[in-house]
Amino acid sequence: MRMLPVYFLIDVSESMIGDTMRQLDEGLAKLSDTLKTIPEALETAQVSIIAFAGKAKVITPMVEVANLYPPRLPIGGGTSLGAALELLMERIDHDVTPTTPERKGDWKPIVFLLTDGVPTDNPGSAMTRWKSDYARKASLVSISVGGRADLKGLREISDKTMILNDISDNAFANLITWVTQSITIQSQSVGIGAAGDGVNLSKNMPDELAEDDGISAGLPDDRYAVVIGKCETNELPFLLKYEKSRHQAGIYEFRAAQGVSNQYFELCADGGAMQEMNVQNLMGGSSCPHCPNEITMAHCGKCGGIHCLDVRTKQAVCPWCGGAGTYGASAPGEGFNVNRGLG
Repeated sequence: MRMLPVYFLIDVSESMIGDTMRQLDEGLAKLSDTLKTIPEALETAQVSIIAFAGKAKVITPMVEVANLYPPRLPIGGGTSLGAALELLMERIDHDVTPTTPERKGDWKPIVFLLTDGVPTDNPGSAMTRWKSDYARKASLVSISVGGRADLKGLREISDKTMILNDISDNAFANLITWVTQSITIQSQSVGIGAAGDGVNLSKNMPDELAEDDGISAGLPDDRYAVVIGKCETNELPFLLKYEKSRHQAGIYEFRAAQGVSNQYFELCADGGAMQEMNVQNLMGGSSCPHCPNEITMAHCGKCGGIHCLDVRTKQAVCPWCGGAGTYGASAPGEGFNVNRGLG
C-alpha cells in the first residue's frame, strides 16, 4: 500500500530548554493521540522524528501512526543544520519506497523543520545536495521560531517558510495543532488520490504563525545565553538558561534550569568553539536541578568548569577535572567568565 511518510526535523539546541521543550513534548504526545483518531492517517501516514543540535539523531524511526509513541526530546549543544539534512536524506532513501515502471511507490514525503537559530556548522553542501536531488522528492516546510533562524537559507531549501511568534504561552501547542491538521488534510488527499505535487497545509493557522514575507533576513541569534554546568554530587550535566533583558543593556536574566543526562554530550558538536560570557552579565540563578546544592555557579580555578556547590561547606571536587578545592565569593566587580553554549 502507498504510504505518506512524515518527518519531523526538530532543533533541540540548549536555547529550547524550559517551557519551549515542555510544550514540544506535550505537543508531540497530542499529535500522536489525535492522528490515531483519524481513519485516513491511520491508513496511510507514517511518522519519523529526527532531533538535531551539534549532531543529528533519529529519535523515532519511521512507524505507522498506530504504532507512534512520542519520545521525550533530548537536548544538545549547537545547531548543525547540515548534519540534520544529511541524516534526513539518508532516512528518505531508507524509508521511502520509490516509484518504478512496475509499481507505484509511496506518496511524496512531508518534512516539518523546526529551528530557532542560525546553523553552527556549514550546511552549504547539504543544502546543495537537497536542492539538486531531494527537493523534487519531498515537500519541506520550515518553521523559524521567533524569526531567529537563517531565513535566507531556509528559503533555499523549503517549499514553504513560516515564522512562529513564540512569545505566546500556547505558541507551540497551537503550532502542533496546525501541523496535525495539515497532516490530516494531506492524508485525506492521498486517500482519495487527490494529492498533487505540493503539500496541502491547513489554512486554519494560529495567530502565532505567519508565512515568511520573503524579505526579512532573520534576527541575530542572541536572545538566550545558556551556561553548561555539572552536578558536584552525581557529575551529571545541567543547563542554566538566561534571556536577554528588555530593560538593561548587556544583561541576561535567569529563566530556567534543567538537569540533563550525559546523552546531552552525544548531540554536541565535536570540538565546537565556546563563547565566553562574564557572570556579571547574568542576573539570577537557581539551585541544582540534580541535588539539594543551592549554588550552581561555582567556578573551578583549575579547569574553568562550572558546577554546583554545597554552600555550607564551600568545598567540592570539580566534576569536570577532579580537582579538589575550597570556594569563596568573588570580589565585587571581579566576576569570572563562563562558557556559553552554542545554542
